[in-house]
Amino acid sequence: MLKIYDKAQWHIDGGEDKISVVDKLKIILYFLLDRGLLSSEGKEIVDLGIDSSISIHEKMLTQEGQKFMDEYYDKVIGKSKKEIIAALEKDFDDFRL
Repeated sequence: MLKIYDKAQWHIDGGEDKISVVDKLKIILYFLLDRGLLSSEGKEIVDLGIDSSISIHEKMLTQEGQKFMDEYYDKVIGKSKKEIIAALEKDFDDFRL
């Protein structure tokens, strides 16, 4: 069974602002891309564009990306757009140790 880490629609259905949700997921996906944690499928999805239909699933990630998401994703997704990048950078530094 495919592991789905997150879907924009889950947040939107929960009452979050659509634009804010998409912006947060863009931050996360571009962070993963910049650190080499996206698979070729993940890179292709990012290249096609991130909108409210986006979901982040295991096939989008390298094995290292899956480990990072398993350990840290739930800690950052609830943060504001401004806080997410700093939290991801700190978590990635901890992850690389």
